[in-house]
Amino acid sequence: MAKKISFWYSITHQTKLDRKGYLKLVNRVYAFVGLGFAGSIAVFVGIALFGGIQNVVGVIAHANFSIYIFAFVAVLASLFLRFIKWNYYLKLLGLKLKLSKNFFVYLSLYSMNITPGNAGRVVAAYTLNRLTKIRFINIVPIVTMDIFTDFLGFATLALLAAIYFHEYITYIAILDFVLMLPFLFILNDWLYRRIKNAMKKSRFIKTFTPYGEEYFASQSKLNTPKVYAVSLLVTLPAAFFSSLTLFFSLMALGVVPSLSGAVFVYSSSTIFGMASAIPGSIGVTDGAIVALVGSVFHLTASMSSAVTIMARLADLWFSVGVGAAFFFYTLKYWKPAGIEPRVSRRR
Repeated sequence: MAKKISFWYSITHQTKLDRKGYLKLVNRVYAFVGLGFAGSIAVFVGIALFGGIQNVVGVIAHANFSIYIFAFVAVLASLFLRFIKWNYYLKLLGLKLKLSKNFFVYLSLYSMNITPGNAGRVVAAYTLNRLTKIRFINIVPIVTMDIFTDFLGFATLALLAAIYFHEYITYIAILDFVLMLPFLFILNDWLYRRIKNAMKKSRFIKTFTPYGEEYFASQSKLNTPKVYAVSLLVTLPAAFFSSLTLFFSLMALGVVPSLSGAVFVYSSSTIFGMASAIPGSIGVTDGAIVALVGSVFHLTASMSSAVTIMARLADLWFSVGVGAAFFFYTLKYWKPAGIEPRVSRRR
């Protein structure tokens, strides 16, 4: 019987990767995206049934799409802001890459958001490896730090919004803390070494150990108070722009929402979704928005359902679509005549 290979193992243990091998790896990542898309459609149907399908369709059909378009503009603004910190990380690690290429690779990350813990984004490290000739494991910290600081921005925004509204403060504070715990292992070599010594026979430790020393050598350059401060200055407004998808979706349906209310509902729902560990928080974030938006803005079930579908289409699936477009563009960097990547693997 063939040994079952975990998703994380398959995307980090590649000793030699050409275009064919890269596409095979990507196919495994995109299997999650396909499942996520099917799951999201099922969730949207369920939400529509909750609000009454005919009523929900009617509400969306009569939306002011000249206002709704600003929800997509807000998502693009959020992506541009996040790229600033991504580019900052590359400079800190000394990766020299043409700005346009770096930007295209970064946007391609979002095509892999519907993966467990956004782990599919690690695939982008192979493209950077190919373009810069820097060892793969020395690039991975950029991806993990990017994922963590994205979470940190939303976690901070959700907590600030909860404090402002005096709602769910304890729940969000606890969720923020719990969600932060897994990141401590990949951000702190002190914790890694102690877990390594205590769990020498663990399969996860055996998987991670061959890369640990090199990984944390690069990670230590990013793991500083200054880097976190700069990251938060970028991710906090980026999370705010993501929350505007709900604000503009409400306006498109003729609701006059408070900006703070929209931010509170969307950021809180996002954190609740993250706690589920479901790729893309599909179902959980959607359900939380339906419940909170109806309560905060006193909307009918059909209006709550319609605005949830519109907001999630703009934030989640529009960013995945943008990422997919740039992913296919970055395949040009994997032409057979290109430079073969050098992937670090300790013997």
